[in-house]
Amino acid sequence: MKVGNVQPVKPVIPPEKVKPKEKDIKKKDVKEQPAAIYNKSEKKNIRHIYDKNTILKLKAETDKAYDSLRRIVEELLTRQGKTFKLFGPDTIVEVDEKARLEAQELIGPDGELGVEKTSQRIVDFAIAISGGDKSKLEDIKRAIDKGFKEAERVLGELPEISRQTYDAIMEKLDAWEKEE
Repeated sequence: MKVGNVQPVKPVIPPEKVKPKEKDIKKKDVKEQPAAIYNKSEKKNIRHIYDKNTILKLKAETDKAYDSLRRIVEELLTRQGKTFKLFGPDTIVEVDEKARLEAQELIGPDGELGVEKTSQRIVDFAIAISGGDKSKLEDIKRAIDKGFKEAERVLGELPEISRQTYDAIMEKLDAWEKEE
């Protein structure tokens, strides 16, 4: 999975452009400020500050995992005298033992694309982009459902690891909802 440009559903204002109102929390009244602050407006358009640092960290982690997978595929193709540029719809690529073992490690329990790390990145991203607002949980879950259904539509039946990742995401979101 690669996270590219993130397009918010509702207007998001970068933290440096947000000016606190008089009734907002003042610095001297707060001992510790959270990474994300949700400000609900009386107006129809709701603004919140998303956790930009967490999103950038997650993007870097996702890019690293994607690069590992891409490297495995590139090396596999090179060993077979092929490249991405010469890769066509009828090209047959046999997965050799080295690529299989590297990919297996990548999606294994401790791998960057394994169920635990992938589900945690998705949940962390969802919480960060929501500004930590638990009232958005149902929207988050619907968006994740939609993403998995779209992947299934494109790829056909999803592999077991994808179903396990989906279940882990939902469990983690439920746990987040119960946190105080």
